[in-house]
Amino acid sequence: RPRRHPLFLDQELTTGKGQEVAATQRLLTRLPPAPGCVVTFDALHANAHTMAQVVGGQGLDYLIQVKGNALALATDLTASLERAGAACQRAHTVDQGHGRIERRDLELAPTSPLLTGWPHTFTAIRVTRYRACRRRGETISESQDTALYVGSFAPTTHPPAQVLRLTRGHWGIENRLHHRKDRSLDEDRNRAATTGSGPVMCAIRSLVALVLDRATESVDLLRIRFARCPHLLLKLLFSRSLAEWERCAQPYHRR
Repeated sequence: RPRRHPLFLDQELTTGKGQEVAATQRLLTRLPPAPGCVVTFDALHANAHTMAQVVGGQGLDYLIQVKGNALALATDLTASLERAGAACQRAHTVDQGHGRIERRDLELAPTSPLLTGWPHTFTAIRVTRYRACRRRGETISESQDTALYVGSFAPTTHPPAQVLRLTRGHWGIENRLHHRKDRSLDEDRNRAATTGSGPVMCAIRSLVALVLDRATESVDLLRIRFARCPHLLLKLLFSRSLAEWERCAQPYHRR
């Protein structure tokens, strides 16, 4: 069932730059069995071992963006989409706000591990994004970019509109969790990341990022309130869920 708010499940400490793929593969071994669920990855994880592990080891499906680090796979996916032509399944969305109009067009076609040489590659996906910035009724700039994805599920498993939501949902995690931790909470520069307390601090920041996502107030206002009322944070640590904490502590109300 779609969730209105993200759910933080687990984390894995990396030993440095370039170790993210190995850390992700260790993390995957701890995921519970969830047949029918789709795990999304960015292009860094277009890796044959990761693909095989997700499907063969965990019984899940994957949706992975494909870029230049897997150029041969990108070429094969493009060829599958071109062969399908008008038979491609399609979906699109249009969003407007803050002076910008953005349209996303998705094309979806079958492919095969026999064609690509990569494990469990059954669906080729192309998302084309058009953006136009408007001021006072006039278009001042336009841009277009294309992203390729590959899925382990069959083309008929999920409707194209749902696959498009999955691609957008992945970057929603980036914006609502990782960006907030890196920018608002300054995680990358925190020295605790190199000590034994690193995983604990990372989990606390993930929890804070979830709180920020659920709140309708600004980050600065929440910082001031929690600094003045530390008991709110203590109640959070001892609550069984965010919903229970919000119900009992009413943290988003002015005190």
